[in-house]
Amino acid sequence: MSTYRKQFYYKNKLNYFFTILICVLSTALNLSIAFILKLLIDVASGGSMTELKQMTVYSLIYLVILVIIQLLKRKYYNHFIKQAMLQFKNYAFSNLLKKSINSFDNEVTGTYISIFTNDISTIEANYLTATIQITIQVLSFICGIIAMAYLNWFLTLCVLGISLLPILISMVFGKSLEHKVFLASERNESFVSMVKDLLTGFSVVKSFRAEAEILKLYNDGNSKVEHAKNKKRMTGDFITLLSTASSFLVQFTTFVAGAYLAIHNIITAGTVIAFIQLLNYVLEPVGSVGPLLTEKKAASALIDKIEAATSNRIKERDTLNKSSFLREITFHNVSFAYEKEQPILKNINLTFEKGKSYVIVGASGSGKSTLVNLLLGYHNNYEGQITIDDMDLGKLANDSLYDLFSVILQNVFIFDSTIQDNVTMFRSFEQNAIITAMEKSGLSMLIQKKGTEYKCGENGNYLSGGEKQRISIARSLLRKTPILIMDEATSALDQKTAQVIEQEISNFENVTRIVISHRMDEASLRLYDKIIVLNNGRVVETGGFDQLLEQQSYFYSLFQVTKSA
Repeated sequence: MSTYRKQFYYKNKLNYFFTILICVLSTALNLSIAFILKLLIDVASGGSMTELKQMTVYSLIYLVILVIIQLLKRKYYNHFIKQAMLQFKNYAFSNLLKKSINSFDNEVTGTYISIFTNDISTIEANYLTATIQITIQVLSFICGIIAMAYLNWFLTLCVLGISLLPILISMVFGKSLEHKVFLASERNESFVSMVKDLLTGFSVVKSFRAEAEILKLYNDGNSKVEHAKNKKRMTGDFITLLSTASSFLVQFTTFVAGAYLAIHNIITAGTVIAFIQLLNYVLEPVGSVGPLLTEKKAASALIDKIEAATSNRIKERDTLNKSSFLREITFHNVSFAYEKEQPILKNINLTFEKGKSYVIVGASGSGKSTLVNLLLGYHNNYEGQITIDDMDLGKLANDSLYDLFSVILQNVFIFDSTIQDNVTMFRSFEQNAIITAMEKSGLSMLIQKKGTEYKCGENGNYLSGGEKQRISIARSLLRKTPILIMDEATSALDQKTAQVIEQEISNFENVTRIVISHRMDEASLRLYDKIIVLNNGRVVETGGFDQLLEQQSYFYSLFQVTKSA
């Protein structure tokens, strides 16, 4: 049993045990109805009023016990399902959170959305619930056959022989249904991913008047999903139809054989009625176990799919830990390419000293963000060496890197929760530390107006761009990491707001600041200890603002062009 399947039973074995135990008792009680009916019919045929009264009392006692057992079954069965799905989903999502950023970025988010909505529901219905139902049906079938054999072995053999037909049908067509269930899941993944992209780019669609084309994309994707689902339903319905037909054949054969034996006075009328009643506990498993097994097998494939999707496919770096930043970060002859023929960074040699501030500038596509991504450990397949205090970056655990760096991006993600939750990222901090971080990041005015419990809206749509960035800055301050990285964090802001935020960051003490910027604003550039200029993946210049202007080289040209624009 895989680790994922074990989650259904982890700390849930007692609920599962009682569920199965009560199912056994429930099955025995259900089968007892046949014998109660037999005795009642026999009493009616030649018994006395005393016997009838006794049977009435027994029947009432039976009814009370049956109700109690059904209530217990409902309690333990539902609790088992709830606990099993809770643990399974938590385990799957916790494994997803263990993936490295690099591994996650290589996946399609629509896959995960489909997994935690559509696939999870299918697993609950067709794997977990089906497992219990199969157990119940198999118990019913076995106990039903034993009870039938007790009444009449000839009729029992007839039922057993003809009951093999539905099982063979399931074995023949089950593989086809499994394939169609998996295909429907894949189609749904692609569709969810496409819808996510279309909604994310809604404003672009409207501005380019591309509604007709986007609607066609949606209709095509929707058609593929529904076509796959329809094929799955058609195959499932066909299997069910054949199973139903074979169940009718079993019933018909039993009636004919029972009539023959009754005509020849081999069995009593009560026995015939009991046998017909027991037949339900054989016919239902015969008709349902096949489809249930097929659906369970298909759902089992979805569990394997979830396990594969939430596993970390990118080789993790080594597990050396580093808890502090003491001296410097060094790039030594570092080169990197997504594709071998197209290098993004070429022979980078840089040093970032503790406590100083750096701004990386250059034209679009010059490699600014890629350089920082290497520093953050997003990519391991670079040439050369990156060290932090002489420790090889490639040998540091990801968690150690995340403890050293805070990152502020251009697009700040804001949860649909309170300002305080977004600053703390739902973690526990001392309230004084939270307030201090908010004040230093410039959130005081927002807090005075709306309070820390103000709901930010979906992705912060109740906040301005500057307010979002300040929340991101507050997050970084609260973590108290020694290194702060900003990747085009102010590019979407107006110049005045951007200057204010950069000025606030320049005042941070004991923090090494590495900023990527497309802005060539003199006031902002003068805030940094060193400007690093990239061009076509190479460091072409480094120095202070005045020094680079005096050299009248690439930076000078870039600054003049931007200034005139």
